[in-house]
Amino acid sequence: MKMEPAYTSVGKIFEYRPMFFIPKYQRAYAWEAESVEDFIKDLKNCFERRKSHTPVNHFFGGVLCVRYPVAGAVNQHEYEIIDGQQRISTFTLLMSCLIKIYKELLEQVKHSKDENNQFILEGRIKDLSERFIEFRQEVQRKVNSVEVMRLSRVDHPFYKELIREMNPSPSRDSHEKINRAYQTILKAVRNIINPSKLEGKMDDIEIIQNIIDNDFTILYMVTDSKDDAFRLFQVINDRGTNLTVGDLLKANTLEILEGFKDCQDSCEIFWDNILADSPSKTANYLNWIYESYQGKRAKQDEFFDTLLDSFFPEHKKHKTENFTYSESKQVYQTVKNIHEDILKCRKLLEGQWLYPSKQPITNWDRTRLNILLKELDHTLSVPLFLAASQLEHKIFSEIVQIVERVYFRYKIICNQHATSLKNIYYEESLAIRENPSSYNVSGLRQKLQKLINSKASDITFKTGLEMLEYKDSGVSNKPLKYYLMTTEYYYEWYQAGATETPLCKDKSRVYDFAGTSIEHIYPQNTSKKFRDEKLEPLKNTLGNLTILDPAQNTIGGNDPFDAKRSLYQASSVLLTRNIARNQTWGEQEIKNHKNLLIDIALKVFYP
Repeated sequence: MKMEPAYTSVGKIFEYRPMFFIPKYQRAYAWEAESVEDFIKDLKNCFERRKSHTPVNHFFGGVLCVRYPVAGAVNQHEYEIIDGQQRISTFTLLMSCLIKIYKELLEQVKHSKDENNQFILEGRIKDLSERFIEFRQEVQRKVNSVEVMRLSRVDHPFYKELIREMNPSPSRDSHEKINRAYQTILKAVRNIINPSKLEGKMDDIEIIQNIIDNDFTILYMVTDSKDDAFRLFQVINDRGTNLTVGDLLKANTLEILEGFKDCQDSCEIFWDNILADSPSKTANYLNWIYESYQGKRAKQDEFFDTLLDSFFPEHKKHKTENFTYSESKQVYQTVKNIHEDILKCRKLLEGQWLYPSKQPITNWDRTRLNILLKELDHTLSVPLFLAASQLEHKIFSEIVQIVERVYFRYKIICNQHATSLKNIYYEESLAIRENPSSYNVSGLRQKLQKLINSKASDITFKTGLEMLEYKDSGVSNKPLKYYLMTTEYYYEWYQAGATETPLCKDKSRVYDFAGTSIEHIYPQNTSKKFRDEKLEPLKNTLGNLTILDPAQNTIGGNDPFDAKRSLYQASSVLLTRNIARNQTWGEQEIKNHKNLLIDIALKVFYP
């Protein structure tokens, strides 16, 4: 392996019009705020040392590149950055900040007719722009503008506009990181340089240039072999302390597809979309996808190897035998499937329905998924829903409603450990994927019934419900609101005898979860005139609570029951109208209402 390592300054590698670019298999820009702040601390330290005439070197680690000659140009090369793109990109962001401030100073001297400083500033802007942004290149009598640094396909358009002060809008996580780094560095440079005199600012910016040219150092390694580059990339980043699992999967699959350009280009686009979210979100999505297909949780310390072996077994043959076009198409199809599942994960996390709107599934049915995943935060069920998305939409809806009712009973009220639920989800995911066309939801129902009977019995559930109370602050009342809303939805079914599977008989009434309020029947903050000392301890308990239509939220307030009774009579909420049948509201009425709500729950919250 031919290697040319050199311990040099950052500025030196930009002296001779290099053209740096990021290969397909590299990740997007990934420096978090902490890394940028560390970079700024290093810059400030070097700046202070130079101001005090005691300059010091700061070593930034290694940068590894593959060198390619530019056809038709003498002594001109392109450099593919294999390792170190985060640092190189951030160095160019720093230099673009210096250029921006120089341009601001140039406008000042033009206005004041300061020709000498105008000449100096124009020269510095031209020099830095040609070294770090773009330069003119002649190849066989044709002159083109050449960019010094080209980021990844998804980042470069944003980066290019940002460093040219075109105010682009971020559209993905890496764009947000680039923009945050640029703005943070720009602010830091403004704070570092002399705040008063023009010449002082110019001198201070020149000091920062000297830091780049002399004090910021790297180990610069260059090879002419792309095969060596792939091997070095693996050695440096295998199981990536710096790269995410998604980054490594992208790198490996694009390496596998080397020589199959159409498949490789398509997969690069898929991966760019897959990795558009924050690393933590992407890791969650990949975990859910693996669980949905494999029916088990991957060991996190072996997650990359596990995913690679499970989804891309072709990588083993790729290293030892000739890789065929048919196998490249299989890799492409797997990446495409992961991309489609990632899109589903994003929708599910937002509580969005996965199917086109179509009868007999109504808006009420679709809101159940939103409430389960967004309001109740039951993301543990996502692997099951990924598998169930292969089923007909009515079966998918049925699964959502079964899971919703069981989760509230088993986990939220009875507080049982989620492992048993998760294992059932895994089993059903595998059953669905094995043969979607013959899948029957009765298996899921029976397993959950058995689980409820053993760990969330009627007695346990009833005891948990009786302890439900409205909390004034510090604790979410979402479970309580969900419970009151859900009993309302199934109240007509309950009145009709509560036979067979729980059913919402009137799906035209869909109450907005956020806009619907919990109503205290005996007021939460009643006036002294109507205060009842016997009811005060009961005011936040289940039997004293109901829900109101969103339009009635601000009406009634802390009025006594007599004053609010007519409001309740006009409500679209059947349980609230039932409350209005009482002539008075006391201890017995509160007890009766609580018993009714609990009896409904025992019938409804069951598979």
